[in-house]
Amino acid sequence: MQANTKNFDPAKVAYFEKAGWQAYYKRQWGRAFRLMVQLNREEFRMPLLTAIAAALDIVRASIAFAPLEGNDVPRAREYVRRYYAKARRTVGIAADADTLADLELDYWVVHRKLALERKANQSIQNTAPMVESFNRLHAALFKAQPSAVRRSAELRAEAAVAVDRITGGYSQDVEKDWHEAEEKLKQAYGALSSPSV
Repeated sequence: MQANTKNFDPAKVAYFEKAGWQAYYKRQWGRAFRLMVQLNREEFRMPLLTAIAAALDIVRASIAFAPLEGNDVPRAREYVRRYYAKARRTVGIAADADTLADLELDYWVVHRKLALERKANQSIQNTAPMVESFNRLHAALFKAQPSAVRRSAELRAEAAVAVDRITGGYSQDVEKDWHEAEEKLKQAYGALSSPSV
């Protein structure tokens, strides 16, 4: 079964993801949890109790992954696997939870590596590894050909670059960059909702 990509509002999902990034980088775990409950309800149409349990999984994964030194990637992956197991039961995603967890953690690791490279050298604009990582995740999550979800992957990578300027401390306009990130996410989720996906 394919995850239903047409039943969510791209603007709402984009807002929850952008606000979740803000909470993550400020280590506001309570706020991150509340946002994830809302995102789970909107994007995956999870029942409330499932959305709460899944939000706990993602926040625990984020806490395990967050430290730059001494983070626990295997622990983060296990919580992400639990998250996707719940999402699969709700919307009937074809890919198994282990595969989705591996793809999600690949994006987390790739994003961190590129963000640190950009912080060290702000002229680096390479997004190709992140686009490829997102593309694999979206193709598995939405049971789509990689070519059908590539534009969404590109836009999510562009959103991440805007966030990296903020978190790297070299943003010229923090509010503008957060707005850009949210707008790129909205376009990315809109692309997933298009009839071609």
